[in-house]
Amino acid sequence: MKFVVPALVAYCAAAPLALSAEVDAQSTSPRYELSVERISSEVYNPWTQKLDEVEVRAFQGESGEGLVAPVMRVSPGKVLSLRVNNKLQPCSADQIAESKCYNSTNIHTHGLWISPSGNSDNVMLSIDPGERFEYEFVIPPDHPAGTFWYHPHMHGATSIQLGSGMAGALIIDGDRVPTKTSPGDIDILFRDAGGNPFGEQIMVFSQIQYGCFEEGEERPRFNRDIPPWDMPPWECEDGEVGTVDSFRLFNPFPEMASGRLTGVNGKVQPTISGFETGQFQRLRMIHAGLRRPVDMSIRKLAKDAPNLRDVPGSDHIQWINDYCIGDPVEQFHFADDGLTRYSMRRVDSSRLTAGSRYDALAYFEEPGEYCVINNSVWGGNEEQKRILSIFEVSGKPAPVDRVSDLLSETLIAAAAQRIGDERVRDKVVADLKDDFSLFAFAWRKPVRDEELTGKQDATFSIVVHEDGGATLSIDGTPYKHERIDRTLTLGDVEEWEITSNLGLHPFHIHVNPFQIVGIVDDQGRDVTVEGTEAYDPDYAGMLGGWRDTVLVKRNYRITMRTRYRRYVGDFVMHCHFASHGDEGMMQNIRIQTRGDRAASMTRH
Repeated sequence: MKFVVPALVAYCAAAPLALSAEVDAQSTSPRYELSVERISSEVYNPWTQKLDEVEVRAFQGESGEGLVAPVMRVSPGKVLSLRVNNKLQPCSADQIAESKCYNSTNIHTHGLWISPSGNSDNVMLSIDPGERFEYEFVIPPDHPAGTFWYHPHMHGATSIQLGSGMAGALIIDGDRVPTKTSPGDIDILFRDAGGNPFGEQIMVFSQIQYGCFEEGEERPRFNRDIPPWDMPPWECEDGEVGTVDSFRLFNPFPEMASGRLTGVNGKVQPTISGFETGQFQRLRMIHAGLRRPVDMSIRKLAKDAPNLRDVPGSDHIQWINDYCIGDPVEQFHFADDGLTRYSMRRVDSSRLTAGSRYDALAYFEEPGEYCVINNSVWGGNEEQKRILSIFEVSGKPAPVDRVSDLLSETLIAAAAQRIGDERVRDKVVADLKDDFSLFAFAWRKPVRDEELTGKQDATFSIVVHEDGGATLSIDGTPYKHERIDRTLTLGDVEEWEITSNLGLHPFHIHVNPFQIVGIVDDQGRDVTVEGTEAYDPDYAGMLGGWRDTVLVKRNYRITMRTRYRRYVGDFVMHCHFASHGDEGMMQNIRIQTRGDRAASMTRH
């Protein structure tokens, strides 16, 4: 099935092919400094209703940020400078020889369209203990504004580090007004009648996968006669300190059955304030976790509800059923993976897989507390929903007949204020009235059939052996750091088909995002069409959209298109279940100029 939006062409002329882009590197370009160190902290454990002591690796800013990394912000056309100071202890010779050294690190700016080489978004380099490294991320002037994030990408240590919470939001702020020849930033519309910006809440979802195990002690073995969700959660005794120092904490069953809940901004089930009735709130959601998906809905919390901290984890589902009441708060979904959609969608919940982002607007009509629920399930068990956080909303009642009508009026009023060109303004207003179309703010135009120059195929592969072990790879060959698996040519435009032979895997590729043009099951049925037998809600609203991460289920075929524009160098694609990438489900990609490609072919 093809997806084309001809109207978008009027707004989005293709960016010229170039190896560099002019940027403004004046003093307004931001500078950050991060240290990587072991910190002592506490994590709430709802199963025991106590705070567990933990000692984990963490990114720390100037004032220390705890179990979530600092937020970094930059604008298009600027240079984001970042100094990373690795204060972790050097590994022993034995640890290095046995590949059990988890103290070297690096930074991946997930989703940014920037160079993968040198001291930019280069995941091939290593910052060893005791070293400092100066990153310079050159953000081109035509980079989309949106929600991105950063995290370590040290092969063999990503699970340990990401599973310690080493991740933070990276926001590209933009205030560009659309013109007849170029798109704008949707941020310019997010203002109320008084010109005040909408509220903003950044939500970094993570899973701190700590365990309290004696040296050499095995983690609980999976009993195939007992569903994983019925296995007892891990506990830490008084005086024990949880750590993330062993791969026995990872892979499907430890990660899904350990009882380690998805946290928000480094805390488990926190209360988040700062919301007010009568105004729209922008929710920037970032899945920085390991495996469990997020399906986030918001419901009013009954006034007579007991405090959640007084309820043991085993009773949380009943607490949700009894006290999280009414219809879900409407969410107006306008961006995937930091990229503005062609049109806004009204949804009851936000569905994310590991590595993905989701931007939505919400409006609260009543003050009070709200349940923020993760409705995700695994293994067919419907009784897995958990509380992510509690929203605390202040103010007076502000009911409206239809929130969507109020949102439309608010966005149209902002467009009238901010867009000076009458023809562009009239088109934006007409689009907003036409089912919330956002063509003027989408920085990626559809890939046309006539643009295509080639095709790529990739299969996420798990081969299970007789001894119970398994080989994880892409296309049957496990990852090797020194091997280039695919060589692509700058300027080409290709169609990819991604499949999985076993399990489900979030596909992520660095540098260039991709447009989803087809998702079918093993019978060739389109799974994106609501109301059909094949419909899969994990792919709702996805067709035609641009992303950098997509969930690939067993025997599904994801067809996508991508352009290799501007940047050359080496980078990776991989499964964003961190343990899968560490175990070999990753490939190295090299983009060369056409002359370099021809020369390399001649040499070989």
